[in-house]
Amino acid sequence: MKYKFILFAVLFGSMAFRFPEMVELGTFTSAEDDVYLKASFSQEEHLNEVLKAGENASFAEAFDQKFKEDFDTSLQYENIKKVNVDEWELALFDKRNMQMSFLKNFESYEQLSEEFVDLVQANINYNYWHLLLAYSINNSNSNTGLKQVTSLPRIMTSDLDPQRINNPKRMLSKSYRAFLPYFVIYFNSEENNFKKYADGVLSMKDKAEYASKYLKGDVLDYTLTELIEKSHKTLSSSSFRYWTSQIYCQNLQNYLSDGFYSDVVKAETERAEKVVEVEKSKNGNLPAIMDLEDKAFTFEKYKGKVIYVDFWASWCGPCRKEFPASRAMHESLSSKQKKDIVFLYISIDEDLEKWRGAVEKLGLEEFGENGHSYEVSGRYQVSSIPRYMIIDKKGNLVNDKAPRPSSAETLPALLELL
Repeated sequence: MKYKFILFAVLFGSMAFRFPEMVELGTFTSAEDDVYLKASFSQEEHLNEVLKAGENASFAEAFDQKFKEDFDTSLQYENIKKVNVDEWELALFDKRNMQMSFLKNFESYEQLSEEFVDLVQANINYNYWHLLLAYSINNSNSNTGLKQVTSLPRIMTSDLDPQRINNPKRMLSKSYRAFLPYFVIYFNSEENNFKKYADGVLSMKDKAEYASKYLKGDVLDYTLTELIEKSHKTLSSSSFRYWTSQIYCQNLQNYLSDGFYSDVVKAETERAEKVVEVEKSKNGNLPAIMDLEDKAFTFEKYKGKVIYVDFWASWCGPCRKEFPASRAMHESLSSKQKKDIVFLYISIDEDLEKWRGAVEKLGLEEFGENGHSYEVSGRYQVSSIPRYMIIDKKGNLVNDKAPRPSSAETLPALLELL
């Protein structure tokens, strides 16, 4: 819904300004599919009033006509592909200066409202930051062969202080809203050493937690909604429901649930079907697992139960760090649930004595089953640990990259299969 304003002759002093009856101001107003319009905290009506007030209307129309393409995200995303990062930043820098100069040199600048000037400056500045970060993220996403997110030279982003990004008053700015998800994606990637995520659920978890660290209230709600929408097809249904539930604004919750949940379920089903096909194409025999007494067993032993598989090793610090959360999750189950859910810890240790010693020291027998198997880790392509899987009561692998025990998504995902 691009806002169209009915503008009329505005008298200021002895001068009269007359505008066309209908004017589109895409530089300032939301596109029809902007998530912001779905939010109960949207101030689009107030924005309408600000843009129509006095000389604000004259400037808004002139600015929009001169710089509209600079704020056209689809066009600018295409332009990103054509230049190197230095050329891109220099072009953005020059455009920002031109836009600021246009504002300061506007003949009726002194007659613009303070709120409007602040809005224009925010739009200009955050358009620069949004498109700068988009250079990294968009180029990295389009090149699936890259294992790393393309980082920007540190000097280009040094002025962005995560502690100062949250500003509810800035939500009126279209550019600020466009900037928010890119801010989270880029700086979360920086914390992750710019490694690309292979797991959509983990990616969403890390981004949401990063956003929650620096953003609050309406700003956080809006950003989470954008992040969930952008990545919904890579999420599990339980992950989608969990992060949607963390949004305070009910309108945004409904927007996500009504508009995207069916796509999430469809994508999840397709992924599960692919896993089944891969399993069918492999040797039909289930891989053997050795227990602590060197007796062999397979996943078939637990058919009729939900299995939460934890791949670990005695030397793996991150693996051991998750065990307290795993124990707490097990202890939170009812007696019946404990009978129906198996926590299976499969070690990939080369030294079996170190494995047995770690099991005893960590007390893993107290709340789970234990085994050792290179064959299982090879069959399921476990290239790094910790790694988790969920197998349903029928023996189907429903999630080969399940969330960690410390994740709030894990327990609901297990209980859902009972």
